[in-house]
Amino acid sequence: MASHRRLLAVFAHPDDETFGSGSTLALYADRGIDITVVCATRGEAGEIAPGSDAIPEILGDAREAELRAALKVLGVRSLILLGYRDSGMAGSEDNKNPLALINVPMREAVARLVGIMKEWQPQVIATIDPGGGYGHPDHIRIAEVTTQAFKAACNSSTRLRTGNGQWKPQKLYYHAFPRSQMRKWFQYIREHDPENEMAKIDPTTVGVEDNTITTILDVSNYVDIRLKAAEKHRSQRSPFNTLPRQMTQEVLCRDFWIRAEPAWAGSEPETDLFNGL
Repeated sequence: MASHRRLLAVFAHPDDETFGSGSTLALYADRGIDITVVCATRGEAGEIAPGSDAIPEILGDAREAELRAALKVLGVRSLILLGYRDSGMAGSEDNKNPLALINVPMREAVARLVGIMKEWQPQVIATIDPGGGYGHPDHIRIAEVTTQAFKAACNSSTRLRTGNGQWKPQKLYYHAFPRSQMRKWFQYIREHDPENEMAKIDPTTVGVEDNTITTILDVSNYVDIRLKAAEKHRSQRSPFNTLPRQMTQEVLCRDFWIRAEPAWAGSEPETDLFNGL
């Protein structure tokens, strides 16, 4: 079992899997990698995009259905929902809900994720960067939970003995958008669609510094698949709709990752999350 290549990708909300790292998932699904996606919430607190027939009372159901449809397009067959509630944006009333992800005891969430890791035995764990991409509380929380779970699963006390010896995850990655890319993106929006909410965002607060990127995947063959998956998230505003086709292709042709474990000591970026495995 452990000899097969497995990827466990952990996200906070439906759409994170596509808008964030959908091309990576499509790439590895195409290569025959066994992928399991874990989603912590059902996105109940998200804003509903204009034109969507979703309503607040059943938004979680709608977004779960969209997630399943998007994963099917990406080629991912395994999904685990943790069932926590969307915490909403920082400072919102949703932050106070006791069932919200940010209010779940860290020990509980970590233990559940360690259990999933033991069951699926992935070599590679992937999640959102610790800054949350744009600072969303749930993104920050799920990055922290995943990091702690990875470390716990690496401890001798939690290793799982298999027919091939002891299993433990080998690598931990954070998906990230380089800040140089974000500056171009937001500059275009400010110039061409100044009324867009994204035009008000300070691009220096989004993404990560370019020099922290350790791994760059060529996913140019999977841009169209990612865009088709994004279309399944009808209740959400797709960030890709803000850009012209040429710029979308430029933005999405590469996926960027930070290798957190083992610590990066290289110079030239990796080109494969499974490098060395």
